[in-house]
Amino acid sequence: MSDSGFGKKRAMSSVNKVLSQLVSSLNLDRRLKEHTLLGLWPTIVGDPFASKSRPLFIDHEGNIVIAVSEAAVGQELSLMRTQLVKRMRIAGNGLGIEIRGIRFDLKHFHKKEEIAANREAVEATRQKCLQNTPGPKELASVTLSEEEEADIKALKTRLTAADGEHERVHDRIVALYEKELRARKWMEANVSTQCGACKQPTPMLYGSQGLCSMCFFESQIRPAQSEKGA
Repeated sequence: MSDSGFGKKRAMSSVNKVLSQLVSSLNLDRRLKEHTLLGLWPTIVGDPFASKSRPLFIDHEGNIVIAVSEAAVGQELSLMRTQLVKRMRIAGNGLGIEIRGIRFDLKHFHKKEEIAANREAVEATRQKCLQNTPGPKELASVTLSEEEEADIKALKTRLTAADGEHERVHDRIVALYEKELRARKWMEANVSTQCGACKQPTPMLYGSQGLCSMCFFESQIRPAQSEKGA
């Protein structure tokens, strides 16, 4: 192996070590990290696809499952798959989440609307969700501990140290992580509904098991994938 090749391998090993340390040294739980990463999707995919696609969850194989509004959108995004996976993988590495690929799902883009049977139910669901979701004022009112403030600063420092070429993505990750952290703390104090699977506070429960949106979509899609693979 050439000196340059060895140097690149050594540098990559150093980056992986920093990213591994990020996971163990910061108080980032898995679900909070996933919410943060999925929140990056509109930034990663850009217009016009941000409004025509929506991230649902990250499956057990490390694939991000993306709901698309129609087949044509899925086809266009499939042509961009390599680039999108690369971008999401960079962001995922910073949060200690390994992203291996992207799967596009046509069936569940309008699922939230389908859960309710009529307009009145849809509006009632929307109002309940709004009541249990913190807005900018509520988020600003949340007091972060010194440890949490230090974790946010450390996240930015370690992202920059591990990969100095994607500052815009890093800033977005840090901003989303802080937002998710504040939202989590607000809901823990103000929302009584809790997901039956991941046990996290959630503005709405879906299905007979009372699941958050991520767990609900995963429960809906995974059986279908298992049957397809059988």
